[in-house]
Amino acid sequence: MTNLEKISSIKKTLGSKLTIPAHHYETDDIVACADFVGDSYKLAVDCSHTDAQYIVFCGVRFMAESAAILAKPGQKVLHPEPGSGCPMADMITAEQAHAALKLAATRTSREIIPVVYMNSYADTKAFAGEHGGAVCTSSNAAKIVQHFLDAGKAVLFAPDYNLGINTADLLGIGAQTIKITRDIQLESIADDPRMFLWDGFCHVHKEFSLAQISRQRASDAKMQVIVHPECNREVVQTADISGSTSQIYAAIAQSPAGSSWAVGTEYQFVNRMAEKFPEKTIVPITTSICVEMSKIDQEKLLLSLESITNHEESGSPLLHEVIVPHHLRDHARMALNRMLAIMEN
Repeated sequence: MTNLEKISSIKKTLGSKLTIPAHHYETDDIVACADFVGDSYKLAVDCSHTDAQYIVFCGVRFMAESAAILAKPGQKVLHPEPGSGCPMADMITAEQAHAALKLAATRTSREIIPVVYMNSYADTKAFAGEHGGAVCTSSNAAKIVQHFLDAGKAVLFAPDYNLGINTADLLGIGAQTIKITRDIQLESIADDPRMFLWDGFCHVHKEFSLAQISRQRASDAKMQVIVHPECNREVVQTADISGSTSQIYAAIAQSPAGSSWAVGTEYQFVNRMAEKFPEKTIVPITTSICVEMSKIDQEKLLLSLESITNHEESGSPLLHEVIVPHHLRDHARMALNRMLAIMEN
């Protein structure tokens, strides 16, 4: 039997006890095994709603952590490749976040609320929860930030600078932002600051440039450019549309046959859309992939599933179960639940 056949057999045996979520940036082989696919917000919502006893999360480590934080009592979350991390999430720690909050407080009389991007680890999410803040994703960052601004607060946004500044521009407060560098220094000064932005970044989305967009438009006058808001500010401002992975997918899926798209996000996802919608022209602006997502393959997924069947039969330990310490989990859950509550209002 092939690995795919073995995976399918175990899925059939476990039935409703098992669910396999996968991020859009996973390889085609993994997406083929998934029960649901989405961006980080959709996956967080779907995982919070599932009653499956075992969640085998195919994504990078912070996503599996978030599923474990939101898990119901008795649910187990497994991550097929614990070494699949996120360089952006590595760019901030809870200790740095506390120092940044203290520094930001010297520049405003407003209460500062942390808004932490989903692309962060449990300690940083817990920092946000502890200080009355929330998690956000690229699809809901504007709504989450606006929620706190409307309450008269300032926002410390971490770790992605580009998503932060592009969100600030969308809300009309781009000029009221201050950048805080990773050595806890103020890099810019603004009067009456409303947002303090950490200077982390996604290496995949930082690669997109104005020159690349110009070449794509020169090749097809009708081509629309759609990019992820983790791209540089000038790229987002030059594009026709910016949006999260799911928003990019929806825009292209709902577009008419014959439309042309140049897409600024992870290549494997763009390529999958091109195959799914052959009646449209869908081209990547670059062929950059998320190497960390690609670390999960069917062999590693199969090992996780086999550990579940062995656990069911003999009580043997689960392979790569995701355990978030209680002192982090409780505060991180607060931050994630605040996001979900704000989005439901």
